[in-house]
Amino acid sequence: STLLLYPVDLVKASGVARSMNFVSNAVALSVFIFSGQVDYIIGLSMGLAVMLGAYFGAGTAIKGGAKFIRPVFITVVLGLTVRLAWQHWFGGA
Repeated sequence: STLLLYPVDLVKASGVARSMNFVSNAVALSVFIFSGQVDYIIGLSMGLAVMLGAYFGAGTAIKGGAKFIRPVFITVVLGLTVRLAWQHWFGGA
């Protein structure tokens, strides 16, 4: 929706979406920490993996630009759509 409301390119819109995602995740993490439901070893391992993936993904996005990101994004969305339709109609995972 950011692309329709504001004249920004796909890379900047993706960055804005990630920023909002970070804030919501930080709030959720604080709620789970407060209720004592956090496994810190697994969480830190997953956090490190996400940071490494984000670093390499950001480098790829900067080097490739929208010409690279758009086809990857469309492919992922189509793949997820097919998967969800398959799960809905055939009940499989």
